[in-house]
Amino acid sequence: MASGPRDLRRMSLARYRQGTGARRWWPTMTVLAALAVGTSLLLPAGRHQWALSLIRQPTPYTALFFNKPAALPTTVAINNPITVSFTVGNHEGRVMDFRYVISASSGRSSRILGESTRSIAAGASWIVTRTLRSRCRTSPCRIEVSLPGHPERIDFLVSLKTPGA
Repeated sequence: MASGPRDLRRMSLARYRQGTGARRWWPTMTVLAALAVGTSLLLPAGRHQWALSLIRQPTPYTALFFNKPAALPTTVAINNPITVSFTVGNHEGRVMDFRYVISASSGRSSRILGESTRSIAAGASWIVTRTLRSRCRTSPCRIEVSLPGHPERIDFLVSLKTPGA
């Protein structure tokens, strides 16, 4: 039995020491975590993973867009010229060869109207302006610019009118 305040303090201290068993693991866990982080920094693969996690990595991409989309024709007479202007931007982080293909399709038929290839330096752009003749036989005619080997594609539709109409 507790006879006074001193005995109560002893009992409280004993209960405190018994209840802190879980707290004794924290210093050990902290040391183990520090060792794991330190070991991962010593290994090349670990350093690489830390760099990927902490430092922003640029995402390589290719840009393809019409230079003046509002100036693209909406109607054209059959066999009349169409001027198309677009830009291919290389944001891949290295010099790359780009090939574009311009095609016209209507219904089930499709024809290649123009194509070319060029090496583009990293961060540079290639501005292309081509005058083409639509070879579509039915309306509407889809004019498409694609980069084979890349997912980028842009297109627009033109309605065909007969000459003299």
